[in-house]
Amino acid sequence: MKKQKERRTNSLSKIIIHNGRCGSTYLYLVLDRYYRAREGDDSIGSFDSIYERKYDLENKKYVGLNEFLVPEVIDSVFYNERLIVWSPGRQKARGKEHKRGALHNVMYTTMGKDDFTKQTRRMVVSSILDNQTLLLKYPLLTNPKPEWDVDYISCERRDVRKQTKSLYLSMTTGHYHFGPDDDKKIQRLRKFGPGPGTLDRWTQDMERSWEVYRALKPKRCQTVFMEDFEDLKPFEVLEMIGIMDWSKYLDKGFDVPIRKAWHR
Repeated sequence: MKKQKERRTNSLSKIIIHNGRCGSTYLYLVLDRYYRAREGDDSIGSFDSIYERKYDLENKKYVGLNEFLVPEVIDSVFYNERLIVWSPGRQKARGKEHKRGALHNVMYTTMGKDDFTKQTRRMVVSSILDNQTLLLKYPLLTNPKPEWDVDYISCERRDVRKQTKSLYLSMTTGHYHFGPDDDKKIQRLRKFGPGPGTLDRWTQDMERSWEVYRALKPKRCQTVFMEDFEDLKPFEVLEMIGIMDWSKYLDKGFDVPIRKAWHR
C-alpha cells in the first residue's frame, strides 16, 4: 500500500501517545469534553461513549477517537463519509469489559508486522486531519512512530510498578475503566491483584517496554505524568496542558464519565 502523506491542516488537533495504564483515557475524555463544548455540545457523555462514536464527516468539525488504531479492541465502519466505531468486546454495563484477544500484547508490548487494517485506519486519520479537528489516542508500541504534523502529548507514569499492577488487575478482571458509581465494585475486585513474584516479572517487562517507547516518541512532544494530574479536576488538567480558554465553553465543575480504579 502506498504510504499516505501525513500532514496537518488544523492546529487544534492533538494525538495522545501512551503505553497503557497512565491516565491517558482520563486525559482524552477531559480534552474531548473541551473540543465537543467548542462545537456546542457541553454534555458529559455516557460511559459507553468512551469507545462508541458515530460521525458524519461532511458535517462534523471535531472527531474524537479512543484507541481507533487498536483493531484488536475497536471495530469500525467507514463508508460514504460516515465513521462508526465501537468495542464489541465490552458489555453495555458500566465497568464490565471482556478480555478479547491478546490484550497483554495490545497494552504494552510491541506486536508483529503492521497489518492492512491499521494501515487503512491511519489513512482515515490522515483524511480526517485534512478536514477536521482530531483528538486521537495512539498506543505507540502497537503502531509505527507517528509522523503527522500535529501536537503530541505523551502520557506517562513515574511509578512503573503501580502501572504494572494496574495492567495486571485490568487484564485479570477484564475491567479497564469504571463508571462514577462503581466504587464498591472496584474494592471487591482488588483481591485479584498479583503476588510479589508475578508483579516483579511483569514490572521487568514493563520497564523494557518503556525503553522502546521513549525511543519512538516524537521529538516535538509535550510529556505529562499521571502522578501530576490524576487528582486534578478536569479544568485544572486543561490548564496544565496549556488550554486556558475552557471557561468560554464549560462550567468550572464539568466532569468526565469515568473514575479511577487500579491507580494505587
